[in-house]
Amino acid sequence: MAATTEKAHFDESEIVTTLQSLVSILEDPDPRRRADAYTQDATFVMPGAPPVHGREEMLQRLETGTVLRSVTVTPHNIEGSDDLAYAEGLFTCVTDPTDANPGGPVRLVFLMVLRKESDGVWRIAREFLSPGAPSVH
Repeated sequence: MAATTEKAHFDESEIVTTLQSLVSILEDPDPRRRADAYTQDATFVMPGAPPVHGREEMLQRLETGTVLRSVTVTPHNIEGSDDLAYAEGLFTCVTDPTDANPGGPVRLVFLMVLRKESDGVWRIAREFLSPGAPSVH
């Protein structure tokens, strides 16, 4: 009998759905809900801020952070296998002014690594944000 290799089915639509759900999650004022979008061992890196390591540190940062408005998450590429996937694309939002930030529109490119956890939920394991290309008018 010939040996066969079975590969777990990767469903790209699950990642698209997860990314779409991030809009309402990131606009939610509850920092616990936002932190739950990340794995326990997540890493988050964005310009102008120290890296965040782990969901607990993410929660602490979110408790004193800004709630985002008009969030868009537009993936340009999604690939994955089994319970690991990555997405790259464009992230935009509007932030309110704070003591540390003048607020206004934000445009960043993203690279997210997502992991499907034991509860069946895809969460962000690694997220890297970088200034995006200027918009074309």
